[in-house]
Amino acid sequence: MLETLRKSASGIVAKILMSLLILSFAVWGIADVFRGFGSQTLATIGDSEITVPEFRQLYQERLQQISQQIKRGITPDQARALGIPDQLLNEQLAEAALNDQANALGLALSDAEIARRVQSNPAFFGPGGSFDPNYFAQLLRSNGFTEARFVDAERRLALRQQLIQSLGGGIEVPKVLKDAIARYESEERSVNYALLSPTALPAPADPSEEELRKFFDERQVAFRAPEYRKLGVLVLTPEVLATAESVTDAEVEAAYKANLSSYGTPEKRVVQQIVFPNEEEAKAAADRITAGTPFADIVAERKLAPKDVDLGDVTRGDIFDKAVADAAFSLAPNGTSGVIAGRFGPVIVHVGAVTPGTTKRLAEVANDIRSQLQLDAGRRLMLTKYDQIEDERAGGAQLGEIAGKVSLPLQNFDTNIQGQTPDGASIPAIPARSDVLRGAFAADVGTENDPIQLPQNGGYVWYEVEDVTAPRDRTFEEARAQVLDRWKQDKAAEALDKKVEEIKARIAAGEAFDKVVTESGLELRAANGLRRGRTADGVPQDILNAVFETPEGSVGSTLAEGGDSRLLFQVLRVAVPDAGTQNDKLVADVRQSFENDLMTEYLVDLQGQLGARINRAALDQIVGTDAVN
Repeated sequence: MLETLRKSASGIVAKILMSLLILSFAVWGIADVFRGFGSQTLATIGDSEITVPEFRQLYQERLQQISQQIKRGITPDQARALGIPDQLLNEQLAEAALNDQANALGLALSDAEIARRVQSNPAFFGPGGSFDPNYFAQLLRSNGFTEARFVDAERRLALRQQLIQSLGGGIEVPKVLKDAIARYESEERSVNYALLSPTALPAPADPSEEELRKFFDERQVAFRAPEYRKLGVLVLTPEVLATAESVTDAEVEAAYKANLSSYGTPEKRVVQQIVFPNEEEAKAAADRITAGTPFADIVAERKLAPKDVDLGDVTRGDIFDKAVADAAFSLAPNGTSGVIAGRFGPVIVHVGAVTPGTTKRLAEVANDIRSQLQLDAGRRLMLTKYDQIEDERAGGAQLGEIAGKVSLPLQNFDTNIQGQTPDGASIPAIPARSDVLRGAFAADVGTENDPIQLPQNGGYVWYEVEDVTAPRDRTFEEARAQVLDRWKQDKAAEALDKKVEEIKARIAAGEAFDKVVTESGLELRAANGLRRGRTADGVPQDILNAVFETPEGSVGSTLAEGGDSRLLFQVLRVAVPDAGTQNDKLVADVRQSFENDLMTEYLVDLQGQLGARINRAALDQIVGTDAVN
């Protein structure tokens, strides 16, 4: 619900500050450790102060938001590596600086205007579609806000908005720039084009042994064998442990019965409700419905739109108000309830169509239940196994010995840093593959390395380097297959480029593009209405940039299909839009960029005037010990 409160801070501050201040550390920096201030002071700027408790709470909330977004916990080290503490502190310093400047300029806002802002905020609307004081109070209480504290924060936000709008609100994009943007963004081109691939040309004859050896000698460094390392990898995950866990049929049946609702689809009902302002109106409507007046007539008389009454085709759990849910799922199809004491006032509920729930038979889900029970057992056993492995490592045991003691498989393979074996195959799939390879190629032979923890308590991976094969020059005999393949690729590329130049030369001599392309055995294609940065059905993306760099009537070419093919094209027509045509969103983005640049300069100057001072010791204490798991 805290996000609901934060929605009240949307608008120009959210758009400018939140995007701009992400970069503020690079501009402002963090410095000036100070002493002699109170232990609860984290930073000051001008006459404003940021306290330790205030920042600690904001920091925890920020970590929780990030953890929810990435679906895993974030450690203090990770938070510091991402620059989260400094980013958040700079945001708070910027807001404090703007608050300080607003006060210095005598900016003010009446209580009536603050009340209007709160009451017009959709975040605080109740089911009736207007401001609900009870819902507003409930939100504040559930998130630890008092009304006074929230109003003070809203007032400060409004004053910051006044200040920011006075700086950037009047910026206009010059007409000459608008016209240039319109021309660049809306220009359209039409082309004829053809794809020239290696299959359209005769395959090159195989080289002689002498030619191939010469090719190898001239490019020997390209065929050099990279460094390979022999690794031992021990993986501990719930999935690995689950395979050894046995689950009886009785345990499967017990789990099925305990979670019966999970094995199927819940009952759904089409539900409507009318929320009344008071008990008297609700009772009068209920009496009329009992006497035979249709529910729909009551809806029409009260001039309610469908969005005001429809809850949709919902399950019991989809309905926020428990009293409404209980009533809706106790009615017969097309039934209407009496007056219900809902959370937001008296309610009458009507039920339309009912879709019965379904439940799968035990036989249909037994295998899935068994696998889940095995996985749960693996999770419970994982930490015990982890402790056993670490105890053995502390005693000096190598991974090969440890694997036998804890009954886990040890994987051994030779690999380069790209995860390929000497014969060119890929190494077996292992969790955190890139992290293992990166760590292994930075470690010494026989050294003990820290295990890699997998996300969301998913397990651990240990690795050790058993041997290193240094990079070396391959002999011609070793690299012969690679040399031949590379020779063929180079010859195919040369043949393609030569053919492209031949076609271009014929066109330059006066022959028509379509005639030359067709006579060359290529398929002539057309594309109209091409625009920069836009995809076009069937048109290779490789062609777009080259087309817009080629003058009208001219012929161009570009690489295609990863460099294996070539695209030939002729720009037939260039259509430039009228100067009055413009992309409003693009112009708005440019205006926003101007405002951001101006705001950056303003904040840097303001910080220089006010002077930001940070208690680095207090900051390190907060970010060094607090974490979200």
